[in-house]
This record gives sequence, C-alpha cells and structure tokens, in this order.
Amino acid sequence: MALELRRQRDGTLRDCWYGRFTGADGKQNVINLNVMWQGNPPESGSMRDKGDEKFERSRERAEQALAAHVDEARHKGRAENLTERLIESKTGRAVEYVRIEDLPQRWRTLGRDAPVSETYLRGCDAQFRRFAEFMRQRNPKAAHLYEVTPADAAAFIQACQATLAPSTATDARKLLSKAFEKFLPVGTVNPFSTFIRKRSNGDDGVVHRAPFTPVELARLLVAAQTDPFMHQLIVCAAMTGMRRGDVCNLRWESVDMAGNMITVKTSKTGGKAEIPIFPPLRAVLEASGGKGKGFVWPEAAAMLAANPDGLTWRFKKIVAAAFTQDGTHLLPSLTPAADVESEGLAAIHEKVRPGARRDRMVEVLTRYCAGQSVRQIERELGVARANVSTDLHHVETWTGKRFVGAGIRSAGIKSAVARLTRIDRANGQRAASVRDWHALRTTWVTMALRSGVPMDVLRRVTGHATVEVVLNNYDQRDREDFRAVLNGALPAVLTGGAGKSKPTAADELAGLIGKVQAGTATAADRKRLRLLAAKV
Repeated sequence: MALELRRQRDGTLRDCWYGRFTGADGKQNVINLNVMWQGNPPESGSMRDKGDEKFERSRERAEQALAAHVDEARHKGRAENLTERLIESKTGRAVEYVRIEDLPQRWRTLGRDAPVSETYLRGCDAQFRRFAEFMRQRNPKAAHLYEVTPADAAAFIQACQATLAPSTATDARKLLSKAFEKFLPVGTVNPFSTFIRKRSNGDDGVVHRAPFTPVELARLLVAAQTDPFMHQLIVCAAMTGMRRGDVCNLRWESVDMAGNMITVKTSKTGGKAEIPIFPPLRAVLEASGGKGKGFVWPEAAAMLAANPDGLTWRFKKIVAAAFTQDGTHLLPSLTPAADVESEGLAAIHEKVRPGARRDRMVEVLTRYCAGQSVRQIERELGVARANVSTDLHHVETWTGKRFVGAGIRSAGIKSAVARLTRIDRANGQRAASVRDWHALRTTWVTMALRSGVPMDVLRRVTGHATVEVVLNNYDQRDREDFRAVLNGALPAVLTGGAGKSKPTAADELAGLIGKVQAGTATAADRKRLRLLAAKV
C-alpha cells in the first residue's frame, strides 16, 4: 500500500490523498480516499520525506482510510471470488463487472439483429449519462452496476418522472432495465426489474401533436415559400405523412415518377410504406432537378446528420410566421408582478413536486416580484438566465397572467415560437412540442381518417403494423368529427335524416391553394380562391 498526491493538468496538486494497493485479482488499484491533505507537503515532492506537522496528521488519516478500504476490498474479494468461481463453473463464462460510466460504450457495441440509427444511440448515451451523474450525487461509492440498489433505481426513476415527459421517463426506465439485465453478473438482482407498472387506462400523460386544420396547413405552406429549402421538405412531409428523417433521407430509388408512387422502408419501424405522389409533391420533386440516383435533397440529408435541431428550429420559425400578424407575436397587456406573487406561489406548490426545482422557482418568483431584474436573479442565485426565464413563464401559464417584462420576453421570433409550438406540462415538467415536424404526420393521418380512408389503406401509407398504433398516436379527431361520422353513416331513423355533409369552405380553400402551388389552377380557381379567402 502507498499514499500519493496527484496533480491537475495545470500542475497544481489535487485536494485529496490517493491510495495505491493490489487487489485480490492481482491488479493495481488507485482510489481517491476523500481525505483532504493539509499543511505544507515536503519540498522535495517525495512522499518518502516529511512535511510539516499539519501535513503529517492528514497523512495519518489517509493511511487509516486506505487500510480500512483495503481490508474491506480483501474481504469482499474473497466472497466475490467464491461466487465468481461458482458462476464460471456453472456457465463456462468468466464474470465481468461493468462500470456505470462504461454503459454508453458497452450499449453501443452490443450485437444486434439489425443496425440502429446514430440518433437512437445518442439518445441512449444521454440517458446513461443522466443516470451516471445521478449516481455520483446520490451514491458516489457505487462504481459498478451490481452496486446500484433498488432504492437508487427507484430514486432515479422518481427524479425522471418529476422533470421529464412521461414517455421519456418510461423510456429511461426500460433502457436501464435492459442494460442492467444484459451487463449484470449472472445471479445478480436487477434493481430496475422490481417496478410495478401502472395498468394503462389510456391516459398516460402523453401530449400528442396538434394537427393543422386545412386552412392552417394552407397558411403554413404559403409561409414556407419564404424559405425555398424548407418549402420542398414541408410539402413532402405534408403530402406524404412521412417523418422528418424519412423526408430528408428520401432517395430517388424510392421514387417512381412514372407510377406516381413513393415506396420507402421507414427509419423508425422498418415497415414498408407506399405513398401516392399528389400534384403539389410532384411539382416539388420535378423542381429539385435530381439525376434519378442518391438523395432527392442532399443538403437536407447532410443537415439532418449534422444539425437536426436546426431543421426543427427553421420549421418552427415558419409556423410562427404563418400564425402571427405580420410576422410579429402580439403580446397581451402585462399585469404588475407584485399582483401575481401570491397566486404564482400557490401555483408552484400545486404544480411542482417538493424538491430543488420547487425551491428555485419560489425564490425566482419572490425576487422578481420584489423588483429584481432577471440579470440580478441570475447573478445572485447562480441560476442560468434561461432557467430564470423558463420558471417565470411557467408561472405565467399556470396563472393565466402575463407579468414578465421585455427584459426576458420580447415580441420577437423566439417568443412566438415558444408560445405557438409548445405547451406546458403538469408538475413543472419540460414543455411539450405540439407543432413541430411530426405534427404534419399527425395532420395527414387525422385528415385521412376524417375523409373516410380505410384503415388498411392508411396503414399501407404510414407503414404501421397495427391499427392500435395509428389510433393511439395519430388519431386526433374531435367530438365534432365523431358526431359527423355517425350522422353520415347511421340510418335516418336514428339521426333524424341528416345526409352526408358537403365540403366546407375551409376544405375547398385548401384544395384551391394546392392547385395554385402545383401550377394547375385556372382563372376561375384563382377567382374562387380570392372570394373564399375573404370569407374564411
């Protein structure tokens, strides 16, 4: 056994003593003893020499800590060695202890039946890093998977449920349960397998994307024309219901211009999707000038790989421009902050679970209502300005009162994007995106269902294997749709004789705008478009 001091990259000494010893497996181990050295070390820098009295007293404490650790490791090593020998004799495989910090790399290098996307792996990396950071705070002595207790696992899932979307928290639990099951030694209890899942009643807290109405979709397509790069992608997504990744990675080999069909293997489910090419999409494809091979839009494929968030941001900017007056987000009149304080504090205690987040939000609101600026709160609390802004906006949403001044909320594009494309969740969880790329897919499916497209045809377009997936995730028809379907399908004796409803002005308007974009509109169509636009 030996004690040593270690240096940072800049050459300065680290704060704690380190111990070196040989483990039961014959390997050299170096650990941080968590004992601060004090006083003045030897001028020679060698631990064989003595420092001052204070330094030597800290050395004695470090030696005691190292001896206790080595004794525990040897005792544990003997028990583990017997267990390892038993397991190896039963399975024929040597026992391996995987470290928590190694989870991202180990998960990436697993053998799989089919390759997975880099986007999926990056998401897994983030979940594993979140868990590793949690364990460093909660149980820093747990370095390996087998050292994680069911209490640790329960606390982590509870933290995820308090801060993440319900589906994201569930995905985190499933991922960690699979990883622990894969990498724990044989015979070790998986701490994530002890959870009792809630029986589903259809209300799982998931916030679905909001579909565009025909008029809204028409406005979006018009607004997208200011960004030619995005316009072609949005038209493709709107006319096919394909996901963002499938649109950006669309290849000419999947496009049959002669047969007016697109046939793709979806990136998420691997299912086959067959989609007709309607005139607006055909016009966009013809304008792209492709050679018949490779990506239809190479720039989009490159941006998806390098900066997918940039694609989402540009889409949301177009949404904001489409649904604001003259591109400016109009804000309601402001309420004095002091008049909102008591109601805001009550809302925080109702919506946010007890913990650090609630305490921070209370402090932020109290200071802001007392007259402090966002910069002052940021500086005095050490909280990022973005978090201060987010906390105050949550209170605005919960109370229904706007009180935050122009210092953190302007009438610019960021405010418009936030208010038009995101909604707050319960318990102070991260806001949900409801008007992003995937909203176009929801729109396509909802419109198809409203129009009476048979489910087998719809699944052929979306690539889904079951009806339940389509209905649970994409069917956003409301009560009026439900009433209209029954009214048109049931006998007159039940409905009072109501016949099949005629197309609405909004539906006709959307169709005319599609003709204009496709270049097939006649003079009469354009005249009719102007008349309808004035009414709708």
